[in-house]
Amino acid sequence: MIPPRLLHGFQVVAVLVAAVCGGVACGPAILEVAPPVVAPGEPIQIFGTGFSPTATASLRGSGVIQLQVVSATSATIEARVPGAAPAGEYDVVVTSDGSEAILARGLTVVAGRTTIRFLDVGQGDGTLVTGPDGQSLLIDGGPEGARGVVADAVRAVGGVDHVALTHTDADHLAGLTALLAGDDGGAGTDDDLVPLTRWIGHDDALCTSLLCNRFRGLRARFERPLVGDALDLGGASVEVVGRDGDFGAGGTVAVDDDENQRSLALLVRFGGRTVFIGGDLTGGGLGSTDVEAAAARATGPVDVLRLNHHGSATSSSVGFLAALQPAAVVVSAGTDNPFCHPERSVVERLAEAGPTVFSTGRGIVDDGARCDGATAWPTGSRVGVGTIELVIEEDGRLTIDGEPF
Repeated sequence: MIPPRLLHGFQVVAVLVAAVCGGVACGPAILEVAPPVVAPGEPIQIFGTGFSPTATASLRGSGVIQLQVVSATSATIEARVPGAAPAGEYDVVVTSDGSEAILARGLTVVAGRTTIRFLDVGQGDGTLVTGPDGQSLLIDGGPEGARGVVADAVRAVGGVDHVALTHTDADHLAGLTALLAGDDGGAGTDDDLVPLTRWIGHDDALCTSLLCNRFRGLRARFERPLVGDALDLGGASVEVVGRDGDFGAGGTVAVDDDENQRSLALLVRFGGRTVFIGGDLTGGGLGSTDVEAAAARATGPVDVLRLNHHGSATSSSVGFLAALQPAAVVVSAGTDNPFCHPERSVVERLAEAGPTVFSTGRGIVDDGARCDGATAWPTGSRVGVGTIELVIEEDGRLTIDGEPF
């Protein structure tokens, strides 16, 4: 889609081109490249006129780098910068039907970066990690209604290479199942997506719901990784620090078949920074098993914490927050959700611990009578943000929605 700010200019240029060429195509022209600054492996759009469906695109600097063209129309080329592209400033070149168009210094490729998008899936969790080489890992997929949000996010990064399901609660599983079932929505059919890596936090036999039956019917079959297994996303590492209640200290700390306490716990590392994502791990609240203590021993301090279990009273113990010492905490919870997340005591613990809090939704706003009052967010919190984008540069610079940490 052409950005609104460019549309008028495109129309003017198209009229001028038609006038100059007498209404006959006179070769391609590049008007703009968006975004103008990218990391290797990231997608770009080239806007212009006179492109053919078979047009090719490249970058020219000290050498020539062929872009991976995904689609082309007469006015737009969607392409991807190769993961091996060196940092630098490049001319953008489009070749269409034997003619060339060049936009001088049209694109700057920066050193590698890792982007983590905490998707706005409503009441649930869905996280998309994109490494420096463009490989992507989707962790959970939110509830059933989140399929469109998840699919759009995956499409924007060029597809999903790997998936991880922390546990089989519907608000993590349903959207993922819908995505992997493909466009026809039927699990086990030819258009099912089958990513290269398919991790799950516990034996899916623990779940007996109709949704889990559909999940087990997918062509993408999931397996439990071992603690210590790691996925390399072109220099960004996603390490398994816990699964099925096992955090590498010998045996499980989970005491029953509760899926939350057996959630997959992952640590994303890049540029000397760390981000913890732990599904719905429990921390001893409301009589739950404290598996967060074992997770904290396995993890140590991190830069960013995706808050366990949306801020449920079962999670985010004082000891866990003190051990991880995050500078920023991301909450994935729906506005006026039916579970009153994040729970008042958890919000108070966050206020005491002092990290900057970001939330996809606004917590409890209009339904305070049901939930012991509206959510009293810590001072400085950014709430109702929608999808939250965290970017880690190769040199360790970290931003969340453009704010440095």
